[in-house]
Amino acid sequence: MANLSIQTFFLFYSALSFLAAIVIAALFWKKNDRSANLWIASCVLTSIATAVTVNRGSIPSIISFSLMVSFEALSLFFLSESLKRLSVSVKVVSYSNLTWLVPSALFFVTAIDSYRSGAAVTPFMTAAAAFTFGFANLYCFYFTQKIGKQFSNRLFLNFIGLAALAVSLMSMIRGLNVLSGYSAFAFDLKSYNIVIWFLTALLCSIRNLAYIVLRLHLGFAEHNLLNNMNVSLSNILDERNRLIFSLENFNRTASINALASTIAHEINQPLGALRINAELAGKKIASGATDIALLEKINKEAIEDIDRASAIVRSLVNLANRKTNQPVVLELVAATKEVVEVSRTRLRDEGVVVEINSPDRCYARVNPTEWQQVLINLLNNAIDSLQVSSKTTKQIVITLRQEADFIEMTIQDNGVGIPAGQEEKIFELLVTNKESGSGVGLWLTKDIIKRYQGEIFAKNIDDSGACFTVRLPALSDTPITVRAE
Repeated sequence: MANLSIQTFFLFYSALSFLAAIVIAALFWKKNDRSANLWIASCVLTSIATAVTVNRGSIPSIISFSLMVSFEALSLFFLSESLKRLSVSVKVVSYSNLTWLVPSALFFVTAIDSYRSGAAVTPFMTAAAAFTFGFANLYCFYFTQKIGKQFSNRLFLNFIGLAALAVSLMSMIRGLNVLSGYSAFAFDLKSYNIVIWFLTALLCSIRNLAYIVLRLHLGFAEHNLLNNMNVSLSNILDERNRLIFSLENFNRTASINALASTIAHEINQPLGALRINAELAGKKIASGATDIALLEKINKEAIEDIDRASAIVRSLVNLANRKTNQPVVLELVAATKEVVEVSRTRLRDEGVVVEINSPDRCYARVNPTEWQQVLINLLNNAIDSLQVSSKTTKQIVITLRQEADFIEMTIQDNGVGIPAGQEEKIFELLVTNKESGSGVGLWLTKDIIKRYQGEIFAKNIDDSGACFTVRLPALSDTPITVRAE
């Protein structure tokens, strides 16, 4: 009856190990989880080893015992390898030499001793296997403590470690009993054999269950962590968008303010001429002049001055107050000329000549306000470069061309150029080569272009200044709603 009971323990443990392998395989199906795969391999090897042990009477001893103990030892080292791969601090984990050397050495030692004893299982073989199992379980306990330091919740890892430690202790006790001559045969009718094998099967089965629960716990923890990371990432992206919006407003306001100071001077000219004509007309009327042709001329010039001032104000208002935030089909040639016209005063004061080379019309789907910001930033950048240039002829050439796949705009100046090695760096945030620069304009320009799946890059033109190139995807259909303000 005792023999049947011990064999039943072995078969029960074999079945539970195989069941654990199936459950883990189902949980990690097609996930290529290295830790889970190693634990599955350990369970399968244990299931085979215990099944062979029960039926070793019908299998050659040199195969059954040596193969059984080496498989069992290998399965225990696989548990340690599985735990190692739960590490969150080490990305690449290699196999320990002990994982292969110890089971191999045990196989050859037991096989040689079995051969010398005439294919019998000797106490030395049993003791060698027991001490090896004890060492392998102790090794597993060591890794539960080592890996456990990386987790805030160590409950399940500690349970696996305590189970391994208890099984290691029982294996050592069994090895000592074998060497003492008390019991060398696994199925001996000894009460302590029943207790040891029952507790071993129970603890090892619970250890497999603890691993399953551990992985489920880690899976939920990773899921919660991922959700928290997604929320944090969403918040960071919102903060980034708010920062970009603030920087855009700052850069846009600064650009408009700079233009406003020069446009004020531009508006004063027609207003001054208008005042002179108005005073002249008043004097003529007061003197009783009847020269209708002269009065008509004065009136015509006054109207022209009013129209000129109104056009300047209207252009500035268009730049400052456009509300649309959605991309539309924009006619780029007219938009470019509008920005150049608003910048005309500063261009004249700096002695800069602007040349625009373009087809009659050129279309792209962009936000008009953002596109104007791009043009203002690049145009101001070119003017700033020419401002510190010693060249007598200062020129900016703006070229627009529309290809089948893309729209390209280049803004080339003959200023001082870009410092060597800074062609990419100038597009980084807070990087500037100007004493009064903010390091925001070109970064925002690149950010805007990237949002429209475009690209921007800069290069020096031989010692003749710099050239900025912007490319945008071409429209896939014929423009219907066109905005060109």
